[in-house]
Amino acid sequence: MGLFGKLFGKEENNVPDQPSSGGTYIVDDTFRFNDPKDLVVVGKINGTVREGDSVYIEGDNEIYLNSILVKELNIFRTKVKSATDTTVALVLENGSEYGISKGTVLHVKV
Repeated sequence: MGLFGKLFGKEENNVPDQPSSGGTYIVDDTFRFNDPKDLVVVGKINGTVREGDSVYIEGDNEIYLNSILVKELNIFRTKVKSATDTTVALVLENGSEYGISKGTVLHVKV
């Protein structure tokens, strides 16, 4: 907000501040849905995850080579664009290739 906005209480843009992506995701359950290569994981995000973010498996020695794209997010069967500090289902593109199971820790990085 510039000086004019501070003086007169006007915002320069109408875009709400959103927390940046990043955090830890602990997998509680996994299953496959439409595409057998994609994997749906259900768990809790501590931080923020958005559609289009990449997640990385904790302890993976080739962490930057094995980024997994988040194709979709669902909270209580409702499709959302982002989730912060809540239980959320993530659809991971080609996620079945990585051996993700209950207890796997994923990291969200921008």
